[in-house]
Amino acid sequence: MDGKNPFSESSRRDFLKSTTTVAAGLAVPKAQGAASTGALPTVNLGPHRVTRLIVGSNPIRGYSHFNPITNRQMVEWYTDERAAQVLLDCQKAGINTFQSSYFQGRWVRIMDRFHEKGGHLQWICLTSAADVIPQVERQTAEWVRDGQITSINTLVKYKPIAMVHHGSHTDFLWGAGKLDYLKAYIDKAHDVGCLAGISTVNPKTLTTLEEKGFANDFYMAGLHYLDRSPEEWRKEIGTLPVDEGWIASDPPRMAEAVRLVKKPVLVYKVLAAGRKCQSEEQKQEAIAWAYKNIKPTDATIIGLYPRYSDQVTETIKMVQQALA
Repeated sequence: MDGKNPFSESSRRDFLKSTTTVAAGLAVPKAQGAASTGALPTVNLGPHRVTRLIVGSNPIRGYSHFNPITNRQMVEWYTDERAAQVLLDCQKAGINTFQSSYFQGRWVRIMDRFHEKGGHLQWICLTSAADVIPQVERQTAEWVRDGQITSINTLVKYKPIAMVHHGSHTDFLWGAGKLDYLKAYIDKAHDVGCLAGISTVNPKTLTTLEEKGFANDFYMAGLHYLDRSPEEWRKEIGTLPVDEGWIASDPPRMAEAVRLVKKPVLVYKVLAAGRKCQSEEQKQEAIAWAYKNIKPTDATIIGLYPRYSDQVTETIKMVQQALA
């Protein structure tokens, strides 16, 4: 993004019309406003400089990795106005980049409002075939390949600095022996003027991608491998997990793979989707561990849910302490 609003006037008018009757009730509580925290270190991502803390979007879109009740609570609190304000708070506090998928009409409304407020964060777009074309009953490698190209074509008008192939799609292609399909995605991202990223939650996928030497510019890597098959889980822990499967042995494995690849990596699931936030000490420890175990050229992506405290300021200070 270059500081100019890339969204259409029609979408802006739709947004303003839909919020006229409720705008008075949407302001972020005064206590939640982020304070200035000073500069954050940055790293190169192609020609861009991105802060080593990038704000994520899962809480905004209501994807808690817990249950539908928590998802709903996040969406109810994260109104369009609040989402735009939190992103603006991140910008004012020193973060210069955010990463999100495209959650269709609501995402456009949020970004319209953000730009109206003077927002100009750089955007890293996590693309998914399911965001722009109908979901199929049985996923195929060809559906992933073609849908991801459609996603790039659909979203380039919003001017992201980078397109990133969704991790679940990447790991599906790895399992299907079709990682070479990523070449078309990388070429397409470059053709439209964006950096090309590949996301994964499987350390073996990351290692294989590096060995293949694709022309992507960077990776995104989840510290927890949530896409294991039932067979993989039985081999790993002898049974199936009750939920998605958050185990302590995953982060060290992915961090080792991250250190071995030469390209920059944006690491996510640093706080295990809130499971490592039982205390401020635990959160600080998880953040410090992540930075200690990735490369100096890497960054983290952390989603924020500042409903009960000023997580923007708190998290930035923890990152600054970890990097001091």
